[in-house]
Amino acid sequence: MYQQQERYSLRPKVLQLLAYFLANPHQVIKRESLLSDLWQHGEYREAALTQSINELRQALGDNAQHPTYIRTLPQQGYQWICDVKAQKCAKKQLRLVLAICGATAITVGTSIVTSAFLERAEVQEVQKSALLILPLRNETGVQANAWWGYALESVLKEHLQHTHRLLPKSQTPELLTLPTEEQPSQLRLTLKPMQQRFLLQARLDSRHAEVVVEHLDQNFTEIAQQLLFMLQGQVTRLDNHIDPSPGLADYYRGLQALNEFGPQLAKPYFEAALVLAPHHLPSQLELAQIAWHQGDISQARARFAALDITHASAVLQARYYLYLGAFQKALGEFSQAKKNAQSALILAQQSQQIELIASAYQLRADIAWHLLQWQDYTMAMNAAYALVGSRSFAYSEAQRSFYLANPPAAGPQGKNLLNLAQSKKVLSHAIEYYRQSKDKIDLAKSLFAYGQNYLVPVSESEKSLLEALQIISDSGNFHLKTQVLTYLGFYYIQLHKGEKALYYLNQVELNEQFNSAIEQLNLLKAMAFMDIGLTHSDMDATQAAQRQFSVLLAAPDTSVMTRTNATLLLAWTWLKLDNLDKAQTLTERALADYQRFSISEAATYAAYTQMYIHLLRGQPERAISLVDLDKNKDVHLMLFYSSIAAHMTQNKALEQRSTELLSVLKNSAPLLQQLDEYKQQAGHNHIKHIMLLDAPYSVYCQSKWVLE
Repeated sequence: MYQQQERYSLRPKVLQLLAYFLANPHQVIKRESLLSDLWQHGEYREAALTQSINELRQALGDNAQHPTYIRTLPQQGYQWICDVKAQKCAKKQLRLVLAICGATAITVGTSIVTSAFLERAEVQEVQKSALLILPLRNETGVQANAWWGYALESVLKEHLQHTHRLLPKSQTPELLTLPTEEQPSQLRLTLKPMQQRFLLQARLDSRHAEVVVEHLDQNFTEIAQQLLFMLQGQVTRLDNHIDPSPGLADYYRGLQALNEFGPQLAKPYFEAALVLAPHHLPSQLELAQIAWHQGDISQARARFAALDITHASAVLQARYYLYLGAFQKALGEFSQAKKNAQSALILAQQSQQIELIASAYQLRADIAWHLLQWQDYTMAMNAAYALVGSRSFAYSEAQRSFYLANPPAAGPQGKNLLNLAQSKKVLSHAIEYYRQSKDKIDLAKSLFAYGQNYLVPVSESEKSLLEALQIISDSGNFHLKTQVLTYLGFYYIQLHKGEKALYYLNQVELNEQFNSAIEQLNLLKAMAFMDIGLTHSDMDATQAAQRQFSVLLAAPDTSVMTRTNATLLLAWTWLKLDNLDKAQTLTERALADYQRFSISEAATYAAYTQMYIHLLRGQPERAISLVDLDKNKDVHLMLFYSSIAAHMTQNKALEQRSTELLSVLKNSAPLLQQLDEYKQQAGHNHIKHIMLLDAPYSVYCQSKWVLE
């Protein structure tokens, strides 16, 4: 696209969108029409359309508030408001444009758009063939030589991304488990010793190439080009010697160490690279991330601030904003993190690297979760899912499922069960794959995510989490170690092992500036004390929990989510102490907040806590008023209390339906037995017998986990 003398490149889908508008000037076009015509399939369509509109406006220099080209009509759609004049163009130009993008050449002036395209004809994207570049197999017997494979792979990606759709390296375990006929094209590299030299072998589908390498120095750029010429059936061309930038060998050694051992061993390599090349931006960027992963916030801030990415590539700029956004998210600076996540997404889309784009969407999802922006969260996760499949949920949605709000063992929301099932499969393959490779950090991350998946039996998840902790403890990545220790605390709370939970939570050492993590840690410690108090009727532990919940509620900067969670959990402690008035006041407050912020699953916990209080007060009708069987047909205690209240009011229809729904749920046998015992006591003191039934905080026992 040309605007006066400026040339702009558009993604094929954005060009389709522009062509659609130009074919329908001045017409109000509904979002549904655009989605139907341009995005026929996929859960991420809404997010893709919004992003494409933004990209098109940016390319046109348009302003959404004061538009020249595209006007947004709330609740209606979009309208192209600029006059359009279509002209034919020279055949040569048309052939060239069609070859490049399968679409049109478009010149944009102030009020006239000239385009060469068949009116209303569907624009087809040029489909690049998918290619997976497998990690180099180092058969030299010297592990230190593995860095050269990272360097070679980087150069190959730079060249091949123009002719192929490169698949993310992290998808390798999943893709290699597909049937052979369904696997994508693969570039396999092997380095072997050969009489004091090295032999590099490459295989791309049915094509083979071999290059003798004299020394594993910084000659990887020339070797990569030589390989590509040979794989393409061309005569090797090495007319021009390429002088590599100094420090690259140390940089790639750093990347190898980062993936295989962690930041502690990687850091000296990046520092060595900067000794030889003080302005090497990739090394500076990795050191900035390492600084905050190791808990040095002041150094991380200084390193990020010192980076000048003005003239850096789109890929490097995208990584910069991803790293900085993740750092700001960890500090609780969500507003700034959100802006940087958006910048990362735009730049990642310019680079057209799937992994970068998916990472940017996942960062946006993380931030939206903290900001309680559920629609943005869903759209971002769906977009990530569309790009990298269930792996997006394997590493992110697993953590989403551990709501500190809810008595944790309730497990995942029903709509996520399919995602969790697929993620479990993906992670199982990943663990097997990384055990055979040298990438210990990827193995630890896969083990960590696997241990968080609610569909994994407890006997497996505990082992997986502890192995992840062991690997990460030796890596120097304090940030990741903190995440694992924190989750282990949460994990053991679910299993009624409050003392063990405190053992791991007390090992967490956090810089006071990591506000969000400290808040989460304090809430979990309070929950651990609460679990000890509720499980063992330990008054000291219950009071310790009440003190910590009260501190969180009194702090002015406590987040909305934590404040609401602490309110409900504090209500449970008062319920245990038979103070129904305080318990009811706190529960009503928590329920109102959960509903106000659309935290629907957590709201059910507050709702059936109120039901329990009404039953204790002899008010079964008020308990029934809170029942929504259609919405909560898989909530154990909601159905349980509904059956009790229906029995008390002789509402046979409600009692029958509630009991039937409860009976089909896993782990419902103890509740059904209590229900039978309660009915046998008809005519006796109902409050006395209700107090013998499972209370709301006993939801830990009603886990949706497979407890084998």
